Amino acid sequence: MGLLDRVKSAAESAQAATSKIGIGASAEQMALANRAQKLMKVGIDTPGHIDSMSSTGNTDTPGGTEYNIALTISPAGGSPYQTTINQYIYPRNPFVEGEDVKVKVDPDDPNVAMLFGHAE
Repeated sequence: MGLLDRVKSAAESAQAATSKIGIGASAEQMALANRAQKLMKVGIDTPGHIDSMSSTGNTDTPGGTEYNIALTISPAGGSPYQTTINQYIYPRNPFVEGEDVKVKVDPDDPNVAMLFGHAE
């Protein structure tokens, strides 16, 4: 077996091994990242309130835990409404049920939102 054959064999072995343990972000995590990026650019800052939070059991490499979060969003000049989002929450910036928060809302779909900070 020549050097190139050994390199190819090693690469195939590594690919087979890592495909079993899920190296890298999942499609869902990539969708959340893309949503966050969009909301950072065009999201409307809106007050919100965390009605409830429940962990999905999913975690990511930086140490976040994914939650389903029921929110009441109170847009300026509009009626408050409820929606449920999912988002990773990190120990260095925790959120809790009953907390008033800053939310960014998608101007194209008011049910698409993310927590972007604690209320002042």
